[in-house]
Amino acid sequence: MTIRIIFFSGLICLILLPLVSHAQVDYISLHEIETPERQPLSVKLNIVESHEQGQLYFTLLNRNVETMFDYQRLNNYMLRLKSPHYIIGQASVLVYEFKQNAWRRTHSVDISNSLKASPTDKKILAKTTKRQRQCLLIREPKETLWSIASRYKEKWNVDIYSAILAIYKSNLSKFSKQHIGMLIDNAELVCPSRKIITMMGNKSAMEAEFERLNNTSIKSL
Repeated sequence: MTIRIIFFSGLICLILLPLVSHAQVDYISLHEIETPERQPLSVKLNIVESHEQGQLYFTLLNRNVETMFDYQRLNNYMLRLKSPHYIIGQASVLVYEFKQNAWRRTHSVDISNSLKASPTDKKILAKTTKRQRQCLLIREPKETLWSIASRYKEKWNVDIYSAILAIYKSNLSKFSKQHIGMLIDNAELVCPSRKIITMMGNKSAMEAEFERLNNTSIKSL
């Protein structure tokens, strides 16, 4: 009986093994810092992954403040990361992978420079410390809500309507008359919290909610 239980337990493990295997970042390094000093940061990273491409996110750590990067895959071995902030002195890209149902920091890439904070830098940093501690979405000039959500939906592992609603609910004051169809041009948008993202429902329900909000008369707001 014991032998039979051990046999079947081993068989189940073999069956489930392919289902629980996951991608892993084997190697990551700095390829190039694309932007000049004191300009919003854009960097390229080299990356080698095991298996298929996995779930990742990246943050910038500079002056003891950690903020989110926006990123895109240029090919199977290179990424581009963008931040609205510039770096001064010691700085790192922190890499997080989704493993065992949790986000875990797995790598750090040094991107430090030799700059020292000038009086002007200190004034800017003093004004933006609170904002830097808040995660901001990357947004191109006059970019639409649909376009922004399309870029982030895969990172958040949600459908397009869930991404739109998560951004909307996290940034009501950035919509004229709080109407989902009236995103204010060039307004800074904060990242939805993980709690808000996980509260989103299935695609059909989120699409229906989007249509309801989009068709709401401005006069009734």
